[in-house]
Amino acid sequence: MSFEIQRWWVLILIPLSLIFIYYISRKLRVDKLRKRIMLFFRCTIAILLILALSNMAIKWTSKEITTIFLADLSDSVKTEKNQIDEFIKDSIKYKNKNDYIGVTAFGEEAIVDSFISKNFSFSGVQSTPKGIYTNFETAIHSAFSIIPEYTKKRIVLITDGEENSGNILSMAALLKEKGIDFKVKKVEKITGEEVSVEGIDLPQNLSIGGEFNVVVTINSTINTDAEINLFSGEESKLREKVKLNKGENKFVFKDIAIEGGFINYKVTINAVNDTNVKNNEATAFTDIKDRPRILVVQDNEGEANEIIKILQASGIEYDLLRSSSLPTTLENLSKYKSVITCNVSAENLSDKFLNILESYVKDIGGGFVAVGGDNSFALGGYFETPLETILPVYMDLRGRKEIPSMALNLVIDKSGSMSGAKLALAKEAATRTLDALREQDEIGVLTFDDSQFWVVERQQIKNKEAIAEDIGTIREGGGTSILPAIEEAYESLKESNAKIKHIILLTDGQAERTGYEELIEEMNKDGITISTVAIGNGSDTVLLENIAKKGNGRYYYSDEATNVPRIFAKEAFMASRTYLNNEEFTPVIENYSSILSGVADNGLPNLLGYIGSSPKDTAQVVLKSSEEDPILTMWRYGLGKTIAWNSDMSGKWSSNYISWENNMKLWQNIINWTIDNYESSDSNMEVNLDGSKAKIKFTTKDLESVVDTEVEVLTPSMEKKTVKLYPSSPGEYSGEMDLNDTGVYILKGIQKNGNEILSTAKAGVNLPYSPEYNIGNTSAVLDDLVKAIDGKFIEEPQEVFQGNLDKVQGKKDLTNIFLIIALIFFILDIAFRRLNPPVEKFQQKLKNLAKNKNKSGSKEKIIVNKSFTDELKNKNIKDKRKSKEVEKVVEEMEISKLSEKKLVEKKEMKEKIKETKKESNGLLNTDALLNNKKKK
Repeated sequence: MSFEIQRWWVLILIPLSLIFIYYISRKLRVDKLRKRIMLFFRCTIAILLILALSNMAIKWTSKEITTIFLADLSDSVKTEKNQIDEFIKDSIKYKNKNDYIGVTAFGEEAIVDSFISKNFSFSGVQSTPKGIYTNFETAIHSAFSIIPEYTKKRIVLITDGEENSGNILSMAALLKEKGIDFKVKKVEKITGEEVSVEGIDLPQNLSIGGEFNVVVTINSTINTDAEINLFSGEESKLREKVKLNKGENKFVFKDIAIEGGFINYKVTINAVNDTNVKNNEATAFTDIKDRPRILVVQDNEGEANEIIKILQASGIEYDLLRSSSLPTTLENLSKYKSVITCNVSAENLSDKFLNILESYVKDIGGGFVAVGGDNSFALGGYFETPLETILPVYMDLRGRKEIPSMALNLVIDKSGSMSGAKLALAKEAATRTLDALREQDEIGVLTFDDSQFWVVERQQIKNKEAIAEDIGTIREGGGTSILPAIEEAYESLKESNAKIKHIILLTDGQAERTGYEELIEEMNKDGITISTVAIGNGSDTVLLENIAKKGNGRYYYSDEATNVPRIFAKEAFMASRTYLNNEEFTPVIENYSSILSGVADNGLPNLLGYIGSSPKDTAQVVLKSSEEDPILTMWRYGLGKTIAWNSDMSGKWSSNYISWENNMKLWQNIINWTIDNYESSDSNMEVNLDGSKAKIKFTTKDLESVVDTEVEVLTPSMEKKTVKLYPSSPGEYSGEMDLNDTGVYILKGIQKNGNEILSTAKAGVNLPYSPEYNIGNTSAVLDDLVKAIDGKFIEEPQEVFQGNLDKVQGKKDLTNIFLIIALIFFILDIAFRRLNPPVEKFQQKLKNLAKNKNKSGSKEKIIVNKSFTDELKNKNIKDKRKSKEVEKVVEEMEISKLSEKKLVEKKEMKEKIKETKKESNGLLNTDALLNNKKKK
């Protein structure tokens, strides 16, 4: 053990500081004792601070050794756990008594299984780390975290040697710097009958119409029969029975790039003899470049004719589909650059399509154009659907002063057949209807079975929450009686002062077939309309259709109750009669846009009608009606762009435009604006895999703009995620994300300056099954590491503790210790000066204590001597010489005793004389008294 002082010259300050403290202490006006105490405190503080400045440390040479076993429990070697446990148990038998032992289990992560200990006992690894990957780097970091700094260090890695996450070679310099004795015990991996798909090879630069090869690689440990299935997206391309030979098998299939965009391929294999199914599937993707392709959707024949003519004349490829035949996967929809719906009702669009349409626009950057008509926007049931979400307009009318008030009674069947999901959806529909109405409107909810009951009495919508709570109390009942319910709803509306009065009847059953004509005639006279909704085959569709037709309403039929909420919302808009505008007007340019470039120089033709809506706050209204309603509105939603054209293109309202010479130019501008998705050759994005982690790098040539960069990610399970990228170098932004599912991930990088999108770039990455499940991996990474750091491969347990380890110098810096002690003395110094303790009294008490101790010591001596004398007298001593000596000692002690007694008496006498002198004022002579005393 030794001391080390890095700044020895600082010690010169010790005598100088002591002299200085002594000099200034002379001016202290305190008593001597206090001054000494204060000098002690201050000199001690000065010495401690100077020692702290000197960087003094204590050093020693460590003889202790810490050995950490790193046990690989990843999936590729998990079956050999017993072999690993036995090796550790056998190795411990050869350890020295002063050796520390610890165990860490690892796979994708590292878990400390046994903390270091001298008295180490081991029964087997108990921890179960995630085993889908093998990460040596994480394991070594974990070992460093538990190895004491000032001991000799040894790491024993027990593994099959297959690293597939992290980079252990990056640890080489650190292992060498710390003098680690690094040893590797390779575990033999036993593979039985196994078949695995190693991967799919696809060309990455493809053009539409090109033929290419799909190469599938399959490994097998045996000769066996198998079946290969190849998919492109959801389309099955191939199912073929094959014979697999032991070793690597390659199969080549041909395909044609029919459509553009990201195309995913998946191959699966079913083998006769196989043990692990986790490696029986592989995926890959390619990005096929092609010209823009547009998806056009129509419900009624002829609605899209004019749009199709414009696309054909413009040389733009398209597909024309009915709403019942639309794509249901994002992969299939992403083949199109833009989607155009022509007077399409939301009722006819599946929920799957609506959900992927929002993601298609927001995350993929697709375009969308909604062309109006009397079956679109509010009248098409777009309210509170993904269509309203992505469009630049709201379906309801906002901010209008002259909207006629409406009274709406909902008549809902609650008979026994409406139990369960039907009634739950009916209640949801009634609640959603509230959102389509305004506060000044009125609503009533009447339920019926074989009788009727007002759940919500007709009232103005002042408290939507309370009304919704009342609707939620509806419970199923008995039979079905429709006519009395309609009659009661009619009587209620007769008393209302609203401009528009309407009834919506919902039922799934059958009831009275007569008596409706007279009631409906009365309703017509009072201006009250009725619409009907039939659910399922059990409903009387003929009766309900007749009621709606004669009651000047609309009839709806649905096989599924799930459509009911959407139908109710649409009907609430339809009943208001304010959304459908059949008046001729000239569109007014509200904001000039590139869409009007080369179009409106000589004015615009008249339109004959449109569907009312309200523009969203960040939308740009290009054209508006004479009533300030939006006609042509545009905005950006996520990565995509959408446009709302509130008139039609079938000729009913737009006949003047169809014959207009600039109509084609207008629609070319509209379509081109939606398919421009910001992609720039100045931006690029790369994605690299590190295990299950994707490392993303976005590069751009724009080095000056202050931008936010993020990546929208679409996972194989269609989940959307956002990854923030941060500057890593000029023009380069980096980030990473964990990939949880195998398959293809589609990434879209976006650079923004505020709300303005500057550029985008897209990329894809394929996460295959873990390399843990590959057959016959032969990684050389451990060979390279062992060679680089002078490590060693071992076979036997006794080799673990063999070899000389580098000496480790222990070192403890004393700076903090000195500072802490100095702080304590500093506090004591302040306390001594501020509290001013009575040290003089304390000193006097010490003196008195010393005197008392002396007195008690004399008495004790006498007692001890007397005891000793008695003992000697009573003892039978045969030796005469000793007896005489004893007698002599006794005699001397007696004399001493008498002398002490006389001295005490003399002292007492003197005290009495002094007292007597004081009393007699000096009349008596002290010597005389003493003489008299002596004579006596």
